[in-house]
Amino acid sequence: MSEKGTSPLFLTLLILVIFVVLGSSYFGLAALVLVLAYQWSSSQKGSVQTKSQQQSKASVHPQGYQDPLRWSFLPSNGVQRANTLESTKYENDLCELKCLAMHRPTHELWREASSDYPYAWHLHGRKRLWEIRVQMRLKQVPSSKLYFGIELPDCEAASTTARQMKAVLIRAIQGVIGDFYYSDGEDPAEVTPGEEVEPSTFVMPLWTFDQFVVSEVGEEPEITGDLSNVGMRRSDGLKAYVKELQKCVEHFSKDKVYTFCIWGVSQFLDCIRWEARGIFPGMAVNFSRFGLKPPLNIAIYEMPGDHPDARHLRSRKRYYLNVAMWSTLQPPEKKKLEELIGPQEVAPETRPRHTLRSMDVFACCSGLTTAYL
Repeated sequence: MSEKGTSPLFLTLLILVIFVVLGSSYFGLAALVLVLAYQWSSSQKGSVQTKSQQQSKASVHPQGYQDPLRWSFLPSNGVQRANTLESTKYENDLCELKCLAMHRPTHELWREASSDYPYAWHLHGRKRLWEIRVQMRLKQVPSSKLYFGIELPDCEAASTTARQMKAVLIRAIQGVIGDFYYSDGEDPAEVTPGEEVEPSTFVMPLWTFDQFVVSEVGEEPEITGDLSNVGMRRSDGLKAYVKELQKCVEHFSKDKVYTFCIWGVSQFLDCIRWEARGIFPGMAVNFSRFGLKPPLNIAIYEMPGDHPDARHLRSRKRYYLNVAMWSTLQPPEKKKLEELIGPQEVAPETRPRHTLRSMDVFACCSGLTTAYL
């Protein structure tokens, strides 16, 4: 790829071709991968700070602010919210975690205009819609490669032609992004009864994160604060960034604290409204049209040991981080949510789905209708 990167017009046309040729069953994750490819190539040019560094670093929770974004560690220890003033702690057999999710109030645009929302000092005036920060102290050092990405529980059947076309597409994308793993998942009806099926999966190495910090225990940064002057950023130069992060991975230690932040793709993904924006000019597309039905699983995992089966089966994974995320503006099916977090947590969180908000001019032929608020 040239240093100029992929143009937005080319990206849009390519995504439209994918939809027409492959159909909706492969459109979702393929389009998402292409968006990531464009964002990664653009990030090598460096970043421009559009906000004043003199803004207050003190976060406050405005009176009456209700955040629709929800998430839960798996196994669940309760439903969490975005934009909390303190990080959320969690512990499993592999590590101790602190996590923070920030999201601009895209459901209340007046708050955006007035900067009347938590972490406005950090998010206002930037392209990013959200930022996720993960701080990890290892109990067990990974014995194999760590993957970061998403899992989708549902799988749609596709024709043989579509599968063949998809294989060509994935090889092309791999030439842009490099090292990643992508699977459409398996239909339970197509495997031997009782055999484990692979979920739809799109995962990458840890250099997917936009920033990382390695700290001595007790000297780690507070993830609710300003991290602009700590660690290393991918926008400072991708080649050097990947090299340094690889060194970090090769020397993982129980006596260090690792902080990872991601925001690069957030300008395209409005998680509160459950919409993709900026992919098609002037259009917002509901995540469900991409096959991203709530909840969305975000994970960091390894698959230790050599195995002839290359599939990313859940039974072979060791999860360092496993989180389910959704929006109350378009909640998951009640049964699905109960299976994840327990019925006692679902009742107060379930809200009726909203009615149709708008329909784009191509909805009649493309199915790209924004179905929910």
